[in-house]
Amino acid sequence: MKQLPNRSALLALLAFLAGHISAAEPRTVNDALWIWGHPAGVYNQSYLRSTGRASTIEPVAGALDMGIRNLIFVCYQGRPQPPFDGYYAPMRQLDRVLWSMVAAEGATSQATRDAAFALAERSENLTGWILDDFFHEPPDGNAADMPSAPAPAFRASLTPLELRALRERKVRGRQLPVMAVIYTGQLKPGAQAHIAEIAQLCMWTSPAANLKNIEANFFPLEKLAPGKELFLGCYMYDFSGRKPLPVALMQQQVELGHRWLKEGRISGMIFLATANVDVGLEAVDWTRQWIRETGKQAIPVSRKATPLRSP
Repeated sequence: MKQLPNRSALLALLAFLAGHISAAEPRTVNDALWIWGHPAGVYNQSYLRSTGRASTIEPVAGALDMGIRNLIFVCYQGRPQPPFDGYYAPMRQLDRVLWSMVAAEGATSQATRDAAFALAERSENLTGWILDDFFHEPPDGNAADMPSAPAPAFRASLTPLELRALRERKVRGRQLPVMAVIYTGQLKPGAQAHIAEIAQLCMWTSPAANLKNIEANFFPLEKLAPGKELFLGCYMYDFSGRKPLPVALMQQQVELGHRWLKEGRISGMIFLATANVDVGLEAVDWTRQWIRETGKQAIPVSRKATPLRSP
């Protein structure tokens, strides 16, 4: 009589199969939605100060409040400190989490990167890395604002060689995809050496007045990063103006992102951020309702999309 595999082996096999067949499963808008997360209250004394409002919501509560189960968590001004396991515990209930290898304002160190790898080894739903404020070039502007002289290679938080080492380092037996933030003012050839070493890019429009150029900026991004997974970053607040974002501008970027999802031009949309979802912003309320009404709609699986679950 053949010996049956033990329960642990069966569970491991099922997890492996789930990860590898998921890309062929029907995908909904909800599967493609992410929320940007920070520790509670990080904007209270800066971006939100002029509004007289204060946020107290933690990242997981903020994500669930919006009806989103995928979180991009970015450490902010040294919060939290490693080891990260205790802080990460509530995030285990989410579907997928990206963790910052480069924190807000481009901060990184070998110690925090090693702590992130240690966390990922123990966290099955940690499925990738995010590099925030990665390029050290002016963020404001448009792709059409090309310099008169050839642009040198961009300065960044990590060199291309350091990025390659980050990309090639395995977690739970495989490499995790690396996503970098790129602002519309940084859509220049100087970013190409770094882009070659990463799998994903998320585009953010700065300042908010440039949302009128969002389509014109996206075409150069596709040309700059052929074959890369692209995500549309959607601010739910006017951070450059330190004031609420008009609903009309929120609606513009969300409906455009929805169209690009259906066309397969982007793999996801990212809403920023958990630290301002509980202060009564009209743009946030509109977005929450849009997710409720649209989230279950089917969309095609992007050719470049990573599996919905981690193998």
